[in-house]
Amino acid sequence: MDDTHRGTHRAARLAVFGVALLLVVVIGARYSRGQALDATPRPPAADWTAPHVAGQLLVKLADASATGAGSVAVEAAFARAGVRTLNAVPQLGLVLVETQPGADLAQTADTLGVSVGIEWAEPNYTFTLDSADSPSNALPDAEFVPNDPYYASYQSPYLDQIQMPQAWVYATGRPEVIIAILDTGLDMNHPDLRDGVWANPGEIPGNGMDDDGNGFVDDVHGWNFPDDSNQIYDDYGHGTHVAGIAAARINNGVGVAGMAGGATIMPVDVFHYNIGAYEDLIRAVIYATDNGARVINMSLGASSYSRGEQMAVDYAFSHGVVLVAAAGNSGNETYHYPAAHANVIAVAAISASDTLCSFSTRGDFVDVAAPGCAVWSTVPGGYGWMSGTSMATPHVSGLAALILSLNPSLMPAEVRGLIEQNADDLGAPGRDKLFGYGQINAGKTLAMVTPGTGPTPQPPPPLPEWPVGCQELIADGDFEGSLGGWQASGNVGVDATQAYSGTQAIHFPGGSNASGVVSRTFFLPAAPADGTLWFAYRIETSDPGSGVLPQFPYDDWFTAEFRTTDGRLLASLLRTGNTADTVSSGLPWDHYVYRMQAADFEPLRGAGPVALVFTARNDADAQPTDFWIDTVRFCVDPSPYRLYLPMWLQEP
Repeated sequence: MDDTHRGTHRAARLAVFGVALLLVVVIGARYSRGQALDATPRPPAADWTAPHVAGQLLVKLADASATGAGSVAVEAAFARAGVRTLNAVPQLGLVLVETQPGADLAQTADTLGVSVGIEWAEPNYTFTLDSADSPSNALPDAEFVPNDPYYASYQSPYLDQIQMPQAWVYATGRPEVIIAILDTGLDMNHPDLRDGVWANPGEIPGNGMDDDGNGFVDDVHGWNFPDDSNQIYDDYGHGTHVAGIAAARINNGVGVAGMAGGATIMPVDVFHYNIGAYEDLIRAVIYATDNGARVINMSLGASSYSRGEQMAVDYAFSHGVVLVAAAGNSGNETYHYPAAHANVIAVAAISASDTLCSFSTRGDFVDVAAPGCAVWSTVPGGYGWMSGTSMATPHVSGLAALILSLNPSLMPAEVRGLIEQNADDLGAPGRDKLFGYGQINAGKTLAMVTPGTGPTPQPPPPLPEWPVGCQELIADGDFEGSLGGWQASGNVGVDATQAYSGTQAIHFPGGSNASGVVSRTFFLPAAPADGTLWFAYRIETSDPGSGVLPQFPYDDWFTAEFRTTDGRLLASLLRTGNTADTVSSGLPWDHYVYRMQAADFEPLRGAGPVALVFTARNDADAQPTDFWIDTVRFCVDPSPYRLYLPMWLQEP
């Protein structure tokens, strides 16, 4: 969780989310340009003096189907030009792309315009109403000032700066919009929260049955993943504070006013007190999605990247969920996940004087900023102050819920676009590493929402944690029979002093320049559509050192990857290290889970035998970091498959 200071009615220490995740770098392959240019007539020259959206281009593709998965040539062209896809109109073969900060828009358009597979690129022009009257998006003269007693004295200094009184004229939240708070739980009896807690419409309370068939028994008001229980409580206080910022009841004459005080709160606990295993986070994201959440708030994170976590947020995003996460409290440019995933809105923290809070992580992954210094909200049994990007995040989640209250048919990219495009630019002109697109402006944002009554995206059928009838591809992942079919090289062995299950685990001993590799090779089914990879890992370190790369902030590191038998990387799965969640931080074993669907198998198809490779390495100093892995499971749907005999894989 990402809060740095707590001034509550009880003392509590800083919380650091104990999820260890990895960095994946997706590198677009570079291909040589064709000899002849497309002869398709091009539009008139772009008018760069006309009003247009900064940093955005409309790109016309030669093949309209490339707006889906994308053709190799188009992806390579986008990689060369340094642009990322924001949206697409497949019917017209149009793609909206965003350039890198500071890039010359005209030059980027020229580069794309002469690329194979692309017909032209032009600015994303803007337009206005053909009227002499005041624009319809002007902030209303009226303001809605709630009667919650703490609003005027404690909340207004920072909520007024993001135009909440003007925003509440448009909407205060609707109960059909569910905000899932993935956190430390919730004080279910808090007078400012209890009337807004989600009630599962498909579940009969207390009958000991899974009435709605979602895989969770009696989950009437959410789920407690660490305890594997339907009992919701807050043993730390963080989740209650976050929930109050997003959706404490508004204008009820009690306590504080939440951003979307009429929306519904779905409490989902992912923490043992103040440490969370990221398997629980991944399962929680899927749970919230499958049970109707429209917004997921994650005031938490870690410096490691996990492909499994990326799969979970992409799953939610593709099913109509807006994901919002804390940018982190490192005060530097270290990448912080899940905020740094492409489909998540990363939120930095600012003070009531529009300055970046000193602790707030900065970097090119930051999208927007919101109040995060000394925020007053609900805590178990009362109210209190907290600071952190944890507190900034639910301001954005609440704004997303207000947007969806006005127009429930909007998809996540549209909600995100409204928030970013209407933010108040702070710092350097345009998007920057400190504030992203700027401080959120709720009044201006809601003024730009076209009210709608279209269909709300329906929750997908529950995604089972393990495919029904799946078959195990790794029969010797417990290491009880020593290495079995695994191959090892370097500084690695079987250890009988530490184990997640049974009596033995694989151990990578730390030491100066120590390194080791363990791999297991197999054939995948011809066309798997479902699968789950799971393993437990443990980190013990005496090395406090950090790396210098924002995406790789470790001295000593550990990775899990899919590779071909000749060492070619197919997919990065986990990258973590000595500055992630360790035994000393209170997490004896962390759990990796990657719930795979058909698209997740794409990088592996046609590769022949695939190797699951674990690599550990220490730097040259004398402060060691030890890594362990145990209980490796890789289960896929019951398509015909054949195992491939293990092969020696050289250290990458």
